[in-house]
Amino acid sequence: MRNCWLLLLGCLAAACGGNFSNDDLEFLNALPTREDLASELPGSSGTVLEGGLRRRTDALAVAVGEPSELYRDTREASDTFNNGMDGLLTLLEEIRKLPPTTREPELRVWGPWPAPEHPGHEVRFAMKREPERFIYLLQYRTRGAGEEGWWSALEGSFQPDGGLRKGTGAVRLLVKETKAHGFDVGGLANLDLLEIVYQTRALPITVRMRFVPAAPRTASEILYAYRELPGGLGEMGFLLEDTDILPGTRKEDLAIISRWTKDQGGVGIISVTGGDVPMGFTATQVECWDASFRVTYLKRSWETAEVGSASACPDVSALEQP
Repeated sequence: MRNCWLLLLGCLAAACGGNFSNDDLEFLNALPTREDLASELPGSSGTVLEGGLRRRTDALAVAVGEPSELYRDTREASDTFNNGMDGLLTLLEEIRKLPPTTREPELRVWGPWPAPEHPGHEVRFAMKREPERFIYLLQYRTRGAGEEGWWSALEGSFQPDGGLRKGTGAVRLLVKETKAHGFDVGGLANLDLLEIVYQTRALPITVRMRFVPAAPRTASEILYAYRELPGGLGEMGFLLEDTDILPGTRKEDLAIISRWTKDQGGVGIISVTGGDVPMGFTATQVECWDASFRVTYLKRSWETAEVGSASACPDVSALEQP
């Protein structure tokens, strides 16, 4: 899908500029921004910790000051989360730079323009204002087809709740439908749907992302959740159900919740249930890291040994409320 986004952006960049009305801005403010949705985990996406690729099996072998594997897992989850919406957010950033080509009292349309990546097709971005919400669509059609020929590759909605960009919204990348029309979706080819649901009306800002596989018998649905508070406090949750984690014949459910501060490190909890984990038992691991992303504390529920001191973990209690 990113390939599709990038080629569409080239089309948008070639469009003519102009002025925006106040009503145009009301429509544009219904679109999510990178600031609203992106995970802001400290450390760049290129952060590499020496030794971080070694999967630990013995808590006693871990020492304070070693690279934190749980931070690395959180970094990978954060990058996957951000990459999942990067093309979408880049597209919306470009839309905001362009005045609509069609204005009606409750409608704005950008396009249609030729779709250079799909010869013989046209593309448009349309937004409709309803009494309680805005809805928007990224659509394609075969050139020369009528209004009924448009089909949607993306659909979104936003319900304002007072204040600039405050409210609840959802965006769905309709990967299955896009593939059915013969379009290249790039790295999303193994998916049928990518869904993003968010709320910005109250703190903490929350974002949930759902990856729905095209082949559910061989791949599991993946869920991500992100929360953010002012001052650099953040939380990333990750759920992977029915996956083979432990030795044995049955599959487990894996959940990771990581909370972090702006400059004092973070705390992560891994939970594994079901499958080859004994019935009624949850295997958990708590790991804390410092501002350099190195272990300060580690404890596993199935071992009596601890590494470091729990007092070295940063205070993330503000994120412990539901």
